[in-house]
Amino acid sequence: MNPTAPARQRRPGIRMRHGQRDARGASLIEILVAVLILSVGVLGLAAMQVRSMRTTISSEQKTQAVILAHYLLDLMRVDRSSAVRGLYNTAGGLAAPLCALPAAPAASPFASSELRSWMASVRAGLGPAAANSTCVAVDCDALGLCSVRLQWDDTAAGGLPNQSLTVTSRL
Repeated sequence: MNPTAPARQRRPGIRMRHGQRDARGASLIEILVAVLILSVGVLGLAAMQVRSMRTTISSEQKTQAVILAHYLLDLMRVDRSSAVRGLYNTAGGLAAPLCALPAAPAASPFASSELRSWMASVRAGLGPAAANSTCVAVDCDALGLCSVRLQWDDTAAGGLPNQSLTVTSRL
C-alpha cells in the first residue's frame, strides 16, 4: 500500500460482495432445469427399451419361421416318395397360401397328418391360434425341389402386417 494515498472511504449501508464466496446453494430454477433434463433422459431410455423388446419379439418370430420351414423340409426328406408325388403340397401352390387348418385326413396317411400337425405348430409359433393371419404354402415338384412359404402378421411386434419367408431345398 501507498502511505501517501488517501484512504478509501466506505459508504454507509453498502456492502461489497466478493465473487462466489457469498453464493450458497442452488436456486429453484436450476433444480427444475436439472430435473427436466434428467426426466427427458429417462424417458428416452424407456422408449429405447420398448423398441428393443419389439425388435426382439420380431426377430424371435423370424427365427421360429426358419426353424419351422426347415422342420417340414426334413419331414419331407424322411418321406421323399410322398413329397415328390405332391402329397405335402397345399392347394394353390406358393401363390395361394393356406390360412386355415385342413380337415383331418380320413385314412390318416403319414403325409397328411404330419402336414396338419406342422401347420398347427406354425399357427402356435407365429401368431395367435384363432387368427387367420398365419398362412402356409408348400410346393414340391417331381424332381424333389420343394419350397415352403410362411406368412404371418408382425404388427404386434411393431413390424409389417405381412411378413413372409420362403425356403427352397432339394430333397
